[in-house]
This record gives sequence, structure tokens and C-alpha cells, in this order.
Amino acid sequence: MCLISSYIIGFFSIKKYIQLMNSKNLFQPIRNDGPESHLKTKKRTPTMGGIFIILATLVTTFLFIDIFNRYILIVSLIMLCFAIIGLVDDLMKVLFKNSKGFRGSYKIIIQFFVIGLAFLSLILIDPIHGLGEIFFPLGNHFSITLILPLYIIFVTMVIVGTSNAVNLTDGLDGLVSFPAIINLLCLILLIHASSTPDLANEFNVPLVLYSGELIFFCIALIGAILAFLTFNLRPAKIFMGDVGSLGIGSVLGIIAIIVKQEFIFFILSIVFVCEALSVIIQVGSYKLTKKRVFLMAPLHHHFEKKGFSEQKVVNCFWFASIIFAILGLAIFLY
Repeated sequence: MCLISSYIIGFFSIKKYIQLMNSKNLFQPIRNDGPESHLKTKKRTPTMGGIFIILATLVTTFLFIDIFNRYILIVSLIMLCFAIIGLVDDLMKVLFKNSKGFRGSYKIIIQFFVIGLAFLSLILIDPIHGLGEIFFPLGNHFSITLILPLYIIFVTMVIVGTSNAVNLTDGLDGLVSFPAIINLLCLILLIHASSTPDLANEFNVPLVLYSGELIFFCIALIGAILAFLTFNLRPAKIFMGDVGSLGIGSVLGIIAIIVKQEFIFFILSIVFVCEALSVIIQVGSYKLTKKRVFLMAPLHHHFEKKGFSEQKVVNCFWFASIIFAILGLAIFLY
């Protein structure tokens, strides 16, 4: 019911929204320094479709999921706050016809503040979140312990890094949606193992009681993303916008923190990690040496500049997300 409900809500709301935006001539501004092909093929495409991913997920949560579960409340609020940050960014782009949008430093500051409040809430739910342990399911499954201030920084970097990495990946038709769904499916398995005493003991992972309800939240989000993907496959009839990518990325990051599987999550998210690293390397290299490592960042644009078609790049990234999902789960099960 979670899957079906979120898909139906997302599908029909996105369909109506596309009709409205086309009638009002409100479209996504395209980067002037982006690939030349985007200036022609993506110029008159509505954006902010992510609003309905968030809406469908939250409505489904209210209808079918225990909204009094404190993990559900925290994940829902994190997603909503990050989505609002993205929405402000998208509105600035559309209304002021500027592809830059909300100033990046302001976005990061607000994100840090939201995560700080969320982390304090997690500690109140279960003391395990305040121990500062990072678990590695390798060999005999060892862990390292950070002092609380360093662990808070680590948690913040995971969530902020994931949300912004997903945001950077959102540059081609369908590129973000499929890897996000693969990540959510893997997180469902990790949540099940972490929330079930017998499985947590068998796999030697931290037991996080009452987190099992997050499985249904993930299913609802998958349904909403599938509805969006119906309209976002090439040629895209709508873009996700920052409202969707930041919202989805924040959910992936906070759930990985809750179930204490940050290391496995890093492997599952290699596609997003590489996209973010390509931007960091490009900017750092240019500032230090005035030379660019990639033809264009993020990484998917580099491959476009190398002559790969958009669909081929998307297919390769989708395939890579499947491979690293299998690798991550294999390490976890081993």
C-alpha cells in the first residue's frame, strides 16, 4: 500500500504540474557553461518535480506509517527541511531566471543547524547514537570510537555530503532516480537486519530498536521516485530540482546514520561519491594550479564532453550503482 499510494499520488500530481508549468511558461534555467546539447534539448523543461516526491512520501507516511515512531518523525523532518532549502534555491532560479540560485554557503549553514538538532534527538531516542562508534563489517566486525564532537562532525558530513552529492548527480535525465532506488532497497535490508535482534546478533551489527518502521518509509519514497522517473526518462518532461535531490539525499544519509552502517553506505553510494569528488577535485585543482582535471564537472558532464551520449552515460552510472550495491551487500553479509 505504501508503494502503490505514493506512486499514484506522485504520478497524478506530477502530471498536472507539468501541464500547469507548460501553460505558464515556467522552465528550468540551463547553465550557460554546461554541455552545448543541454541548451537545446533541456531549455523548455519544468523543474521542481521533487516537490511531489516529497509530498507523495509524506502523505503516504501519514496514511500508512506510524507517525509517532520517533525515527519516522526525525527522517520526515530532515527530508522536509532539506527539501525546503532546495525549494528556495529552485524558486530563486525560476523567478529570477538565474541558474545559480541560493548561495551555497547559506545552504550549508542551515543544513548543519538542522542536522545538529536531529542528532540531539537521536541521542534522546537511543544512547547508542551518542557513543561515537563507527562500525566496519570487515573480518571480525570491528569499530572505532570518536569523541562526541568529532562524531557530530562525522554525522554532519555524512548527511550534508550525501544530500549535496545527490544534488550534484542530478544533471541528466533519469540519472539520480535509479541509483537512489537501489540505495533505498539496500537500506531496507540494512534496516531489517539492524532492527531485528536475531539478525543483528547473527550479522554482528548494532541493534537499533524501533527503527524497523523506516522500511515502510523507504518503500513510500521508492514509489514516489518511480512516479517521478515515469516522466523523467529521456527525453525528460520534468526535472527534479534541488527540492527533490536534497530531500532524497538527506534521507539516505540520515538512515545510514540511524542504522550505524555508514561504511556499507559509502560503498553503496560510490556513484554519488564520485560525482561529488569530481567537483571537489576540479575546483581545488583550478584554484591551486589554474588547470582542470576534468573537461567538465560533475563527472557525468566530463563523459558527455568526451563524446558519450547522454543515454550511454546514464546507463553506465545505473550499471555502476548495481555493481556497488551488490559489493556493499556482499561485504555486509560476509
